[in-house]
Amino acid sequence: MKKLDNNGYITSILLLLMLIPVILLLIITIEQDNHYVNNTAENIQNNKLTSITSDFENEMEIFTKETLHNMTKEVIINNKAYDNSTQVFKTRLQNTINQNQEKYYNNSGCIINCTINNVKAANNPFQIEISYFLTTTFNSKNKIEKNNKIYINLTDGDYEIYDPLPTLQTGVKPTNNIINYTDELSKIIQIENSTVYTNAIDGYVIKKCPYDEYTKHGHNHTIITNCIDNHYYHESHDGLCILCRLENKSTCPHMGLETFIIPTGEIEKAPVSIDHVLFNTTENGQYAGDKIILNNTTVIYLDNGHKSKYGL
Repeated sequence: MKKLDNNGYITSILLLLMLIPVILLLIITIEQDNHYVNNTAENIQNNKLTSITSDFENEMEIFTKETLHNMTKEVIINNKAYDNSTQVFKTRLQNTINQNQEKYYNNSGCIINCTINNVKAANNPFQIEISYFLTTTFNSKNKIEKNNKIYINLTDGDYEIYDPLPTLQTGVKPTNNIINYTDELSKIIQIENSTVYTNAIDGYVIKKCPYDEYTKHGHNHTIITNCIDNHYYHESHDGLCILCRLENKSTCPHMGLETFIIPTGEIEKAPVSIDHVLFNTTENGQYAGDKIILNNTTVIYLDNGHKSKYGL
């Protein structure tokens, strides 16, 4: 009996020794599986966070253009300029972002905190420069932080950006997508032959001229006529940016915009048919140009500088 007991004891020990590696292997396998599951879950969450962050940043363009669209519309409706359009723009954009941060949290559980650091006129006057600091997270472990600067095009997308300057300068509001100045524009022109602008026509939606080489306007009258008929805008060192237009300024320190205003009268010399010239009521801000006949119904007046710029 003692011999059998000893054999059983030895057998038990051997079985235990054989089981130990199996148990250790199982433990290792389980730990590896848990690690894999945790890593997979973390990767899924990181990918989701990256995707949500990207979606939010893409919507920044929509937020910006919607805000500016509403501002330009409001100024035209009320015929009242902003004292500080940059600050109004920054505040309203931040409010829009705050509202959408809450929507993102309710829909996805993602905590977004985006702070607008600055808005300004870009070197390209058809863009607005936005600087912001953005953090997104589901928890303190997974976080994305960005200091970023983006440039938003004013002439793309669903939100039209309006030109408030014609209304602010003359009190005339748009009808059927154009401005008809009646006799209001001629009243603010301080040099001779202002009456050629009685019933003058202008656009008010900012649209970028597709003819980037401006001298091509003079290659044939088809191009300049198409530009005028569509009331396109052009880059100009002397024109006003959209933010200065919202403040009804006469001059602007930024790269700005200009467009043609189409007169109705025909004489040899008259005030130059460029918006920032006609709206500049400062001393020597308005000046005369020579008659240029475009077709049987359209003439404009340009000085030597603008004739050279547009190849006319």
